[in-house]
Amino acid sequence: MPAAAVFSIILAVITVLVLAAYLISIALVLGRIHAKLREVNTGLHLVTERTEPAGSIVGEINRDLAGVNDALRAVLARK
Repeated sequence: MPAAAVFSIILAVITVLVLAAYLISIALVLGRIHAKLREVNTGLHLVTERTEPAGSIVGEINRDLAGVNDALRAVLARK
C-alpha cells in the first residue's frame, strides 16, 4: 500500500475522531442547557401557582382606587 494511501486513511480517522469529540462536547453542553431550562420551567410554574390568588385582590384594589379617583376628580372640579 502506498504511503499516500496510509497517510490519507490516518488523516480520515483523525478527522472522524476530532469530529466525534466535538459533537460529544456539544451534546454535553446541550444536556446541561436542557437541565437548566427544565429548572427554569419548574420555577415559572411555581410562580404562576403562587401568584394566581392575587387576581381577586388586585380587583378589589382597583375598585377601591376607582373610588379614590372619583373623589379626587370631584375635588379638582370644585377648584
